[in-house]
Amino acid sequence: MSADGPSQLQALRAQLGAAQADAEDMARMVSHDLRAPVRHVLAYGEVLREMAASGEDLSPALAQLERSSRQLGDMLDAVLALVRLSGAPLQPGLTDGALLVAEARRAAEAALSAADRARAIRWEIAPALPPVPGDAAQLRQALAALLANAVKFTRPAAEPCIQVDGMALPDGCVQLCVRDNGAGFPPAQATRLFQPFARLHGARFEGLGTGLALVQQVMRRHGGSVRAEAAPGQGCTVWLTLPQAAAAGSGISRA
Repeated sequence: MSADGPSQLQALRAQLGAAQADAEDMARMVSHDLRAPVRHVLAYGEVLREMAASGEDLSPALAQLERSSRQLGDMLDAVLALVRLSGAPLQPGLTDGALLVAEARRAAEAALSAADRARAIRWEIAPALPPVPGDAAQLRQALAALLANAVKFTRPAAEPCIQVDGMALPDGCVQLCVRDNGAGFPPAQATRLFQPFARLHGARFEGLGTGLALVQQVMRRHGGSVRAEAAPGQGCTVWLTLPQAAAAGSGISRA
């Protein structure tokens, strides 16, 4: 076995472990989270049958049936997006950190509502960010999800602020940090934050709760980690940590 053999074997084992974890997440979503909208559709179908038989106005039930059906479709699309991500081959490299964050911000802002685009959000992005190891496209997607979340959850803030920073750690890893001064969440719920379809704020904010699940999946595929700290009404901070191994020895790309 070559000198690189053990490290290659460890990398393969890590990839297989990540793939198994992703598959378990998919199975859990299909078996549990998608059942609720399916039950709603079936229940409103029965309600419609009874209302039609009694000659009642079907409009309210039809509207609710349409909403539940649309939610089910959106959830299925989200599952398919996560499945595609888990199966996409990684293109390792080193990407200019500043350009990566700029591209992620543009992607996040492009998907904002007109109301969110009109808000006076203060962006504080560190002027010097380290090169980021990993697949530039997937990392951009993960960062865009984090920034879009930060925009959404800073709506209650009188002076919304989103900060992005990064640093090279002594162990060779690279860490990126996204911080906002928005709604936050109870620290006890931090373990649920990255679960698919987890919505810690209920119906207060729109969305399916899959953005952070995507972030975790991207980090897992890179052999990295993600963690978050928050408190209600005091904002949220998310750290992404990526090993240099995710660069696979490539030169710096320009995102």
